[in-house]
Amino acid sequence: MRSKFAKPLWMLNERGETRCVGFELEFAGLDLKTAANAVASAFQGEILVDTQAECKVKHPQYGNFKIELDWLFAKNMARRSLQSQRPSEEAVISLMTNLARQVVPLEVVCPPVPVNQLDVLGQVVNNLQQAGALGTADSLIYAFGVHINAELPGLDPETLVAYMQAYCVAQYWLIKAHGVDPVRRLMPYIDLYPKRYVQKVLGYTTQTSMAQIIDDYLEDNPTRNRGMDLLPLFKHLDEARVLAVVEDELVNARPTFHYRLPNCEIEDPQWQLASSWNIWCVVEHLAADPVALKSLREQCVAYNNNLINLKEEPWHQELAQIHENLLSV
Repeated sequence: MRSKFAKPLWMLNERGETRCVGFELEFAGLDLKTAANAVASAFQGEILVDTQAECKVKHPQYGNFKIELDWLFAKNMARRSLQSQRPSEEAVISLMTNLARQVVPLEVVCPPVPVNQLDVLGQVVNNLQQAGALGTADSLIYAFGVHINAELPGLDPETLVAYMQAYCVAQYWLIKAHGVDPVRRLMPYIDLYPKRYVQKVLGYTTQTSMAQIIDDYLEDNPTRNRGMDLLPLFKHLDEARVLAVVEDELVNARPTFHYRLPNCEIEDPQWQLASSWNIWCVVEHLAADPVALKSLREQCVAYNNNLINLKEEPWHQELAQIHENLLSV
Protein backbone atom coordinates (compact mmCIF):
# COMPACT_ATOMS: atom_id res chain seq x y z
CA MET A 1 0.00 0.00 0.00
CA ARG A 2 1.37 3.37 -1.02
CA SER A 3 1.69 6.01 1.69
CA LYS A 4 0.18 9.41 1.15
CA PHE A 5 2.28 12.55 1.26
CA ALA A 6 1.41 14.37 4.48
CA LYS A 7 0.34 17.99 4.21
CA PRO A 8 2.13 20.65 6.29
CA LEU A 9 0.05 22.90 8.52
CA TRP A 10 1.39 25.93 6.65
CA MET A 11 0.27 25.29 3.07
CA LEU A 12 0.82 28.75 1.58
CA ASN A 13 3.92 30.85 0.93
CA GLU A 14 4.25 34.54 1.70
CA ARG A 15 2.54 35.41 -1.61
CA GLY A 16 -0.55 33.39 -0.69
CA GLU A 17 0.28 30.63 -3.19
CA THR A 18 0.54 26.92 -2.46
CA ARG A 19 4.04 26.12 -1.26
CA CYS A 20 6.24 23.99 -3.52
CA VAL A 21 8.82 21.30 -2.80
CA GLY A 22 11.71 20.05 -4.90
CA PHE A 23 13.33 16.64 -4.39
CA GLU A 24 16.75 15.35 -5.41
CA LEU A 25 17.31 11.58 -5.62
CA GLU A 26 20.77 10.00 -5.77
CA PHE A 27 21.14 6.45 -7.07
CA ALA A 28 23.30 4.11 -9.14
CA GLY A 29 22.70 1.18 -11.48
CA LEU A 30 21.38 3.10 -14.49
CA ASP A 31 22.98 5.00 -17.33
CA LEU A 32 21.77 8.47 -18.22
CA LYS A 33 19.57 7.33 -21.12
CA THR A 34 17.83 4.61 -19.14
CA ALA A 35 17.15 6.93 -16.23
CA ALA A 36 15.80 9.63 -18.56
CA ASN A 37 13.50 7.13 -20.27
CA ALA A 38 12.19 5.95 -16.90
CA VAL A 39 11.39 9.51 -15.83
CA ALA A 40 9.89 10.47 -19.19
CA SER A 41 7.58 7.45 -19.30
CA ALA A 42 5.99 8.54 -16.00
CA PHE A 43 4.24 11.44 -17.73
CA GLN A 44 5.08 11.14 -21.45
CA GLY A 45 7.71 13.84 -21.06
CA GLU A 46 10.09 15.06 -23.74
CA ILE A 47 13.77 14.18 -23.28
CA LEU A 48 16.24 16.99 -24.01
CA VAL A 49 19.88 15.84 -24.12
CA ASP A 50 22.42 18.43 -23.01
CA THR A 51 25.69 16.46 -22.81
CA GLN A 52 26.87 12.92 -22.12
CA ALA A 53 26.57 13.71 -18.42
CA GLU A 54 23.33 15.73 -18.32
CA CYS A 55 19.85 15.78 -19.78
CA LYS A 56 16.37 17.06 -18.97
CA VAL A 57 12.86 15.65 -19.15
CA LYS A 58 10.26 18.30 -19.80
CA HIS A 59 7.11 18.01 -17.72
CA PRO A 60 4.08 19.79 -19.30
CA GLN A 61 3.03 21.38 -16.00
CA TYR A 62 5.90 21.55 -13.52
CA GLY A 63 8.96 22.21 -15.66
CA ASN A 64 12.16 20.22 -16.16
CA PHE A 65 13.34 17.13 -14.34
CA LYS A 66 17.14 17.18 -14.54
CA ILE A 67 19.05 13.90 -14.77
CA GLU A 68 22.79 14.22 -14.35
CA LEU A 69 25.96 12.55 -13.17
CA ASP A 70 26.58 14.01 -9.72
CA TRP A 71 30.19 14.94 -10.47
CA LEU A 72 30.99 18.54 -11.39
CA PHE A 73 34.31 17.64 -13.08
CA ALA A 74 32.62 15.18 -15.44
CA LYS A 75 29.82 17.61 -16.24
CA ASN A 76 32.28 20.40 -17.07
CA MET A 77 34.35 18.04 -19.23
CA ALA A 78 31.24 16.91 -21.10
CA ARG A 79 30.21 20.51 -21.75
CA ARG A 80 33.65 21.39 -23.14
CA SER A 81 33.63 18.23 -25.27
CA LEU A 82 30.28 19.24 -26.74
CA GLN A 83 31.66 22.63 -27.70
CA SER A 84 34.87 21.26 -29.26
CA GLN A 85 33.07 18.38 -31.06
CA ARG A 86 36.26 16.30 -31.11
CA PRO A 87 35.56 12.56 -31.43
CA SER A 88 38.59 11.65 -29.29
CA GLU A 89 37.34 13.80 -26.42
CA GLU A 90 33.84 12.37 -26.74
CA ALA A 91 35.23 8.86 -26.40
CA VAL A 92 37.17 9.82 -23.27
CA ILE A 93 34.10 11.46 -21.74
CA SER A 94 32.00 8.40 -22.53
CA LEU A 95 34.52 6.11 -20.84
CA MET A 96 34.88 8.44 -17.86
CA THR A 97 31.13 8.75 -17.27
CA ASN A 98 30.65 4.99 -17.56
CA LEU A 99 33.40 4.33 -15.01
CA ALA A 100 32.16 7.09 -12.74
CA ARG A 101 28.72 5.49 -12.54
CA GLN A 102 30.26 2.73 -10.42
CA VAL A 103 30.97 5.12 -7.54
CA VAL A 104 29.36 8.46 -8.41
CA PRO A 105 25.56 8.56 -8.36
CA LEU A 106 23.18 9.74 -10.98
CA GLU A 107 20.86 12.38 -9.63
CA VAL A 108 17.30 13.22 -10.58
CA VAL A 109 16.53 16.81 -9.63
CA CYS A 110 12.78 17.30 -9.62
CA PRO A 111 11.21 20.68 -10.38
CA PRO A 112 9.24 22.41 -7.62
CA VAL A 113 5.88 20.64 -7.16
CA PRO A 114 2.99 22.06 -5.07
CA VAL A 115 2.74 20.33 -1.68
CA ASN A 116 -0.81 19.20 -2.45
CA GLN A 117 0.26 17.48 -5.70
CA LEU A 118 3.29 15.44 -4.58
CA ASP A 119 1.61 12.15 -5.43
CA VAL A 120 2.62 12.72 -9.07
CA LEU A 121 6.22 11.85 -8.09
CA GLY A 122 5.25 8.33 -7.08
CA GLN A 123 5.26 7.01 -10.65
CA VAL A 124 8.68 8.56 -11.32
CA VAL A 125 10.15 6.63 -8.38
CA ASN A 126 8.30 3.46 -9.39
CA ASN A 127 9.68 3.62 -12.95
CA LEU A 128 13.24 4.13 -11.70
CA GLN A 129 12.82 1.15 -9.36
CA GLN A 130 11.59 -1.05 -12.17
CA ALA A 131 14.46 0.08 -14.40
CA GLY A 132 16.95 -1.18 -11.80
CA ALA A 133 18.01 1.90 -9.84
CA LEU A 134 20.19 1.06 -6.83
CA GLY A 135 20.16 2.97 -3.57
CA THR A 136 22.00 3.20 -0.28
CA ALA A 137 21.63 -0.39 0.91
CA ASP A 138 22.90 -2.06 -2.26
CA SER A 139 26.58 -1.44 -1.53
CA LEU A 140 28.81 -0.20 1.28
CA ILE A 141 30.02 2.60 -0.99
CA TYR A 142 26.52 3.75 -1.97
CA ALA A 143 25.90 6.52 0.58
CA PHE A 144 23.07 7.96 -1.47
CA GLY A 145 20.45 10.35 -0.17
CA VAL A 146 17.21 12.16 -0.84
CA HIS A 147 17.34 15.94 -0.58
CA ILE A 148 14.14 17.83 0.20
CA ASN A 149 13.97 21.49 -0.81
CA ALA A 150 10.85 22.80 0.89
CA GLU A 151 9.76 26.36 0.16
CA LEU A 152 9.25 28.41 3.31
CA PRO A 153 5.81 29.76 4.20
CA GLY A 154 7.43 33.08 5.04
CA LEU A 155 10.85 34.69 4.94
CA ASP A 156 10.54 36.67 8.16
CA PRO A 157 12.81 35.97 11.17
CA GLU A 158 9.98 34.65 13.35
CA THR A 159 8.95 31.96 10.85
CA LEU A 160 12.54 30.97 10.22
CA VAL A 161 13.34 30.73 13.94
CA ALA A 162 10.33 28.43 14.46
CA TYR A 163 11.67 26.01 11.84
CA MET A 164 15.25 26.20 13.08
CA GLN A 165 14.21 25.51 16.66
CA ALA A 166 11.95 22.64 15.56
CA TYR A 167 14.83 21.08 13.63
CA CYS A 168 17.33 21.55 16.45
CA VAL A 169 14.93 19.87 18.89
CA ALA A 170 14.33 17.01 16.45
CA GLN A 171 17.71 16.43 14.76
CA TYR A 172 18.73 13.31 16.73
CA TRP A 173 15.22 11.86 16.46
CA LEU A 174 15.29 12.46 12.70
CA ILE A 175 18.45 10.36 12.37
CA LYS A 176 16.66 7.45 14.04
CA ALA A 177 13.35 7.96 12.23
CA HIS A 178 15.05 7.94 8.82
CA GLY A 179 17.31 5.05 9.82
CA VAL A 180 20.21 7.02 8.35
CA ASP A 181 22.76 4.61 6.90
CA PRO A 182 25.93 4.23 9.07
CA VAL A 183 28.20 4.89 6.09
CA ARG A 184 26.40 8.17 5.40
CA ARG A 185 26.76 9.10 9.09
CA LEU A 186 30.54 8.59 8.85
CA MET A 187 30.80 10.93 5.89
CA PRO A 188 30.79 14.70 6.47
CA TYR A 189 27.93 15.54 4.09
CA ILE A 190 25.07 15.40 6.61
CA ASP A 191 26.68 16.50 9.87
CA LEU A 192 24.31 17.67 12.58
CA TYR A 193 24.50 21.14 14.05
CA PRO A 194 27.10 21.43 16.85
CA LYS A 195 25.78 21.69 20.41
CA ARG A 196 26.98 25.26 20.89
CA TYR A 197 24.98 26.34 17.82
CA VAL A 198 21.86 24.45 18.94
CA GLN A 199 22.03 26.31 22.26
CA LYS A 200 22.16 29.63 20.40
CA VAL A 201 19.14 28.76 18.24
CA LEU A 202 17.06 27.50 21.17
CA GLY A 203 17.69 30.85 22.87
CA TYR A 204 16.30 32.93 19.98
CA THR A 205 13.22 35.07 20.62
CA THR A 206 10.74 36.95 18.46
CA GLN A 207 13.16 39.89 18.64
CA THR A 208 16.09 38.05 17.07
CA SER A 209 17.13 39.77 13.85
CA MET A 210 17.77 38.12 10.51
CA ALA A 211 21.31 39.52 10.56
CA GLN A 212 22.06 37.72 13.82
CA ILE A 213 20.44 34.50 12.56
CA ILE A 214 22.62 34.49 9.45
CA ASP A 215 25.81 35.55 11.24
CA ASP A 216 25.39 32.86 13.91
CA TYR A 217 24.85 30.22 11.26
CA LEU A 218 27.90 31.26 9.24
CA GLU A 219 30.06 31.27 12.37
CA ASP A 220 29.24 27.68 13.31
CA ASN A 221 28.21 26.18 9.95
CA PRO A 222 30.28 27.72 7.12
CA THR A 223 29.70 24.64 4.97
CA ARG A 224 27.12 22.86 2.80
CA ASN A 225 27.69 19.68 4.80
CA ARG A 226 24.80 19.83 7.22
CA GLY A 227 21.70 17.68 7.62
CA MET A 228 19.70 20.87 7.09
CA ASP A 229 21.80 23.17 4.95
CA LEU A 230 20.63 26.80 5.22
CA LEU A 231 23.24 28.36 2.93
CA PRO A 232 20.93 28.42 -0.15
CA LEU A 233 18.23 30.18 1.88
CA PHE A 234 20.62 32.69 3.43
CA LYS A 235 22.23 33.36 0.06
CA HIS A 236 18.75 34.17 -1.25
CA LEU A 237 18.11 36.51 1.69
CA ASP A 238 21.52 38.20 1.92
CA GLU A 239 23.96 37.09 -0.76
CA ALA A 240 26.76 39.50 0.18
CA ARG A 241 26.71 38.34 3.80
CA VAL A 242 27.05 34.68 2.79
CA LEU A 243 29.70 35.27 0.11
CA ALA A 244 31.85 37.13 2.61
CA VAL A 245 32.26 33.82 4.48
CA VAL A 246 31.47 31.00 2.04
CA GLU A 247 32.51 30.97 -1.61
CA ASP A 248 31.12 27.74 -3.04
CA GLU A 249 29.74 27.62 -6.57
CA LEU A 250 27.47 24.73 -5.58
CA VAL A 251 25.46 26.94 -3.21
CA ASN A 252 22.48 28.08 -5.25
CA ALA A 253 20.33 30.85 -3.80
CA ARG A 254 16.70 29.79 -3.31
CA PRO A 255 13.93 30.43 -0.72
CA THR A 256 13.97 26.85 0.54
CA PHE A 257 15.51 24.62 3.15
CA HIS A 258 17.99 22.03 1.85
CA TYR A 259 17.22 18.98 3.99
CA ARG A 260 19.63 16.12 3.34
CA LEU A 261 19.18 13.44 6.00
CA PRO A 262 17.01 10.75 4.29
CA ASN A 263 18.58 7.70 2.63
CA CYS A 264 17.63 6.93 -0.95
CA GLU A 265 16.52 3.30 -0.65
CA ILE A 266 15.15 3.11 -4.16
CA GLU A 267 16.40 -0.48 -4.63
CA ASP A 268 13.74 -1.57 -2.11
CA PRO A 269 10.38 -2.03 -3.90
CA GLN A 270 8.61 -1.08 -0.65
CA TRP A 271 10.47 2.22 -0.31
CA GLN A 272 8.49 5.37 -1.02
CA LEU A 273 9.44 8.99 -1.39
CA ALA A 274 6.47 9.86 0.81
CA SER A 275 8.18 8.15 3.75
CA SER A 276 11.06 10.63 3.67
CA TRP A 277 8.73 13.58 3.25
CA ASN A 278 6.42 12.52 6.08
CA ILE A 279 9.29 12.35 8.56
CA TRP A 280 10.35 15.87 7.54
CA CYS A 281 6.76 16.97 8.14
CA VAL A 282 7.28 16.40 11.87
CA VAL A 283 9.50 19.50 11.71
CA GLU A 284 6.80 21.27 9.68
CA HIS A 285 4.10 20.53 12.25
CA LEU A 286 6.26 21.35 15.25
CA ALA A 287 7.30 24.70 13.73
CA ALA A 288 3.63 25.60 13.20
CA ASP A 289 2.59 24.68 16.78
CA PRO A 290 4.05 27.31 19.14
CA VAL A 291 2.75 25.60 22.31
CA ALA A 292 4.29 22.22 21.49
CA LEU A 293 7.49 23.85 20.24
CA LYS A 294 7.90 25.83 23.48
CA SER A 295 7.44 22.69 25.57
CA LEU A 296 9.91 20.58 23.58
CA ARG A 297 12.41 23.43 23.38
CA GLU A 298 12.40 23.80 27.16
CA GLN A 299 12.87 20.04 27.59
CA CYS A 300 15.78 20.09 25.15
CA VAL A 301 17.51 23.02 26.89
CA ALA A 302 17.15 21.39 30.29
CA TYR A 303 18.46 18.07 28.96
CA ASN A 304 21.48 19.70 27.30
CA ASN A 305 22.32 21.58 30.50
CA ASN A 306 22.75 18.33 32.43
CA LEU A 307 26.32 17.18 32.94
CA ILE A 308 25.29 13.54 32.42
CA ASN A 309 22.24 12.15 30.63
CA LEU A 310 21.67 8.44 31.08
CA LYS A 311 18.22 8.30 29.50
CA GLU A 312 17.09 8.91 25.93
CA GLU A 313 15.77 12.37 25.18
CA PRO A 314 12.24 12.29 26.68
CA TRP A 315 10.66 14.52 24.03
CA HIS A 316 11.49 12.01 21.29
CA GLN A 317 8.33 10.12 22.21
CA GLU A 318 6.31 13.26 21.48
CA LEU A 319 8.01 13.62 18.08
CA ALA A 320 7.21 10.00 17.30
CA GLN A 321 3.58 10.66 18.22
CA ILE A 322 3.43 13.64 15.85
CA HIS A 323 4.74 11.36 13.10
CA GLU A 324 2.21 8.67 13.91
CA ASN A 325 -0.59 11.23 13.82
CA LEU A 326 0.54 12.40 10.38
CA LEU A 327 0.36 8.86 9.03
CA SER A 328 -3.15 8.31 10.38
CA VAL A 329 -4.70 11.33 8.65
